[in-house]
Amino acid sequence: MAKEKEIKTNAMRILDRQKIKYEVLQYECDEFIDGLHTAEKTGAPVEQSFKTLVAQGKSKQYYVLVLPIAEEVDLKKAAKAVGEKSIEMIHVKDITAVSGYVRGGCSPIGMKKQYPTVIQECAAQFDKVYVSGGRIGTTLCMAPEDLKKVSRILFSKNRKNCMEADQNEEKSSGLFLFAVMRLENFFQKRIIK
Repeated sequence: MAKEKEIKTNAMRILDRQKIKYEVLQYECDEFIDGLHTAEKTGAPVEQSFKTLVAQGKSKQYYVLVLPIAEEVDLKKAAKAVGEKSIEMIHVKDITAVSGYVRGGCSPIGMKKQYPTVIQECAAQFDKVYVSGGRIGTTLCMAPEDLKKVSRILFSKNRKNCMEADQNEEKSSGLFLFAVMRLENFFQKRIIK
């Protein structure tokens, strides 16, 4: 009997190409419900599991927001963090066109374009974090430092606007600057009933 070939997502191919160690957790799911459901299915710790959201600023620039699955983004604070007057979540129907991924399978790794990405600072405290693998039913587990490397995230603390911090350092290389926002300023707890 032939061995079944594992289907790789764009996120997995990027991790392989950069020789980054990761673990794949797969689960059966007919349709995406939410990140809490995903963590339950995979057995991933909720506090170490992060969802990926895509927002658009008033300037029409897209931003990737990576936050714990049990929290909701505060759009006013997120806008301030990325230097926009306002931002709003993109419509579900636009997710694939903008990111290359579908709702419930949106990964911060390997989107169609490299958008400025903000990830919550608490991710750095864990030895492993869990993010979408690029399709519904696939979760990737890796060290936060590896996520930082592959997504070109710069962890930054105690800065009023992390997206502006150290911009001159990275400008010459043509890279987008990514930053981590402080927990208490960027996200608000979701009340789970």
